[in-house]
Amino acid sequence: MNDHARWAVPFVNQLTKLANPDDPDRATMAHLRRGLCGPPDYTLSRVGWLFRYAQDDPEDRALDSAILVAGLFAWVKGACPQNTGANFGRAFGHDLSDDDKRQREKRFTGLLDTDIEDLPYKLRQAVTLIARDKVGIDWVTLIHHLINWGHPDRWVQKQWARAYWATPRARVPTSDETTTAN
Repeated sequence: MNDHARWAVPFVNQLTKLANPDDPDRATMAHLRRGLCGPPDYTLSRVGWLFRYAQDDPEDRALDSAILVAGLFAWVKGACPQNTGANFGRAFGHDLSDDDKRQREKRFTGLLDTDIEDLPYKLRQAVTLIARDKVGIDWVTLIHHLINWGHPDRWVQKQWARAYWATPRARVPTSDETTTAN
């Protein structure tokens, strides 16, 4: 288990508890959502206790990534649950028809080309679509990927792209199959 996974697993578990539909922590979730549009210190000054798990690093990439992921999780109110192994690219392209996949493609390529500073806005849009499709995300892996978003090899973007385009498209019945079924 890498260092990110060691602290990210309990962190995501805590987010899941906060979004529990039987007893949601609405105030904390609201602070996390508002934090998507502001500086990290806004979120830390209100719900800093949640980020006690985040690994220390000199550039605060882990903390910034945890704050972003918490905001995204709160944005969809837990409707996009932890799904271990569900790469963000795969989740974004999951079970789409050819037409739907083509429509999302421009948004997805734009996301892959986004600088870290502009990621919150684009990820918020993408997570909304994923939640609407009722597909889970591996939030633990997303934290790890966001920490490494600016890596010179762009390995995160490559993994997301491979997963997105490798996702099988939804099968739409042909007109012959529809006629035969009736």
